[in-house]
Amino acid sequence: MADSAVVDMDALIIIDQITSDVDGQINQEQISSTQANDMADIFSQDAAVSAGGSVQMSQKIYVRNIGEDNLNITIDGAEQAGAVFHHAGRISIEPELLKQVDIETGAGEATSGFGALGGSVHFVTKDPADLLEAGKQVGALVKSTYFDNSHGFKNSVTVFGEDAQGRLGGMLSVVRSDLDNVTDGDGNKLDGTEDQKTLMYGKLVGYLTDEQYLSLSYESVAEEGDVLYKPELVASARNVPEPTTADRDTAIFNYEYTPFDNDLFDISFNLYHTKTSQSREYSSVEYSGHVKTWGATLKNTSAFADHELTYGVNYRDDESKLHDVDAEPSYFSETGQVWGIFIQDHYTVNDQWSLTAGARFDDFSITDASDQKLSDNGFSFNAGARYQLTPAWAISAGYAEALRGPEVKDAFKLSSGSNASDLGAETSKNIELGVDYQVSGFNMAAGVFYSRIYNPVGGLLPWSRVSENLDDPIKSAGFYARLGMQVEALSLSASLISADTEVDGQPVTRYVYGSGANSIGDTLATDVHYQFSPRWMAGWNAEFVRGIHDIKLYVGSDQLNADKPGYGIHDVYVHWKPMGNDQLKVALSVNNLFDKQYLSHASVEDFTGNPGWEGIVGSPESGRDIRVSVSGRF
Repeated sequence: MADSAVVDMDALIIIDQITSDVDGQINQEQISSTQANDMADIFSQDAAVSAGGSVQMSQKIYVRNIGEDNLNITIDGAEQAGAVFHHAGRISIEPELLKQVDIETGAGEATSGFGALGGSVHFVTKDPADLLEAGKQVGALVKSTYFDNSHGFKNSVTVFGEDAQGRLGGMLSVVRSDLDNVTDGDGNKLDGTEDQKTLMYGKLVGYLTDEQYLSLSYESVAEEGDVLYKPELVASARNVPEPTTADRDTAIFNYEYTPFDNDLFDISFNLYHTKTSQSREYSSVEYSGHVKTWGATLKNTSAFADHELTYGVNYRDDESKLHDVDAEPSYFSETGQVWGIFIQDHYTVNDQWSLTAGARFDDFSITDASDQKLSDNGFSFNAGARYQLTPAWAISAGYAEALRGPEVKDAFKLSSGSNASDLGAETSKNIELGVDYQVSGFNMAAGVFYSRIYNPVGGLLPWSRVSENLDDPIKSAGFYARLGMQVEALSLSASLISADTEVDGQPVTRYVYGSGANSIGDTLATDVHYQFSPRWMAGWNAEFVRGIHDIKLYVGSDQLNADKPGYGIHDVYVHWKPMGNDQLKVALSVNNLFDKQYLSHASVEDFTGNPGWEGIVGSPESGRDIRVSVSGRF
C-alpha cells in the first residue's frame, strides 16, 4: 500500500492511509486470544466496528455506525453482496479459518469496490504456508474447544502441505461446533440461541513460475438449529424458535503476475461465485431464499516516476430468489448486474509530501420481482494529501465519494416488497483530517471525520414494503484515536471512536434503519498482554461503551422513547505451550468475566417501555463464558 505507514504489533496493526486515514487490521493472534466464535468476538478489539446479538445469525456489522448494507464486504475478494433475510445478518464465517480482517473506515479509495458508502471489510483466509512449520512439507492441526456457557464443543481438523520445491501447496479443513442455548448475565437461558455449524474448506495454491501465482479455494459453511424466526428480536409469544438452516458456498480463483524486471506490471485477477441461503419455518409455513453472486476483478499496478498507479475493472451479477409455499405464485426472483472501472494514483512528491487521487465509474441495473427495470450510474472521486512534519509526526487530509445503485432486495422481501419506480443511486461523501505519531515501540493516530449518505434506500417505516430513496441524508460526524505500544514483552493497544449519526435531526436506530445504520455509544476497546516466557502468555481486553440516553424519535404516528445503557465488558485469557513450541497449545479465556447483563448497542434497541411495543428489543448478550481449547500440531 503506497504512502502508508505501518507499525506491526502483536495485538494491533495500524495503517495510516491518505484517503481514509485510519484503517484497522485484526490479525490471527487477536482472533485466537479470546477464542472467537462469532462476529461480535472477531471485532471486540476494534472500537470502530460493532456486531451484537446472542443469536449468531442476528449479528450485523456496523463500521462507524454505518451498516453492512452500505459496506463492501469480501471474503478473499469474493463480494458478499446480498442479504437473504432482513432480520438476520448477511455474513457467515468461521473464525478458525481467518488469517486477518482488513477494515477501511468511511468511503475511501477507488479500489475499494462496489458500493463502499461507509467503508469496507475484507476477510482473508489462511494459506497452507501460514500453517506449515519451517523445513516441513506436510502437517496437521487438531483442535478442540469447550464453551462453558453454552455447554458445547467446537472441533477442527486441518491438514496441509506443499511439494519439495514449494511450488504447489494445499490444505483441507473441517470444523464442527455444537452449542446449546446461551445463558445471559442474570442466569436466564435464552431460547433460540443454539447453533450447530459445519465448515468444509479446501485451498490449492501454486507458483507456475517465480513471477506467477494462483489459488483456487472452496468454502462451505452450514448452520442449523432451533433459532428465533426473527433472530434480531427477543423471544416472545410471536417470535419463537423454529427449525432454521443457513448455508454459504463460495468458490474463488485468484491469479497474480508480478514480473521482477518490469515495474509497469503487477497484474491480479479474481473470479468468484458465492451462494448464501436461509430456510426457516413460521406458523408451520416454510420459507427458503437465497442470494447467488458471481463476479470478477481485473487490475494492474504500474510504478513509474514516483507514481504508483492502480487501475482495473469490476463486474458482478446477482440473483435473489424466494420460495414462499403460502403465496401464489410461490417462487419470486430478482436479478441485477453492476460493472465498474477505476483508477487510483499514489504520488510521492518528496520526503515530506505524498498525494493521492482516484476515480471510479459504476453502472448498476436490476430487473425486480415486479419486472421493473431500474438502473443508475455515476462517477466517484477521491483525493488526499499527507505531510510528514518530522520523522515522527505527520498530518493528513482526505475527501472521498462512493456510489451504490439499485441492487437486488433480500430474498425474504421478494413476495411482499416492491421498489419505487424512480429508485436511484445512493451516494456518500466523506471528509477526514488526521494526525499520527510514530517512534520505535509506540504509535498513535487521531482525527475527525464527517460523512453523509444521500438518497439512502429504505422505507418510510420499519415495516414499509416499498424501497425508495429517502429525502433526508444519513449524517455522521465524530472523532477517533488509536494507539499501540510495545515494551519488551508487554504489548498494549487501544482504540476510541465517537460518532453521532442521525437522519433529519433524529438519532438512527437499528430497529428503524436495520442493516443501513445504527447508533453506537462512544466506545473504547483495549488489549494488554504480556509474554512471560516462550511457554506462557496472558492478557486482558475490555470494551467500554458509553450510554445513549433520552432517545426520542417518531415512528409513524408514535413518539417513542428509549435508552441504550452503557456497559463495560472484560475478557481475560492465558495461553500455555507446554513444550515451548507450537506442537501443543492450551488456551483458557474467560469472556464477560464479571457476568455483566447488558444489551449490545449493535442490537435492536429496547422499546418495550412504550405501550404496544413490548416485543421490540434484541436479546441480551451471553453472560460469563469460560472457553478452554487444546490444539496439537503434527
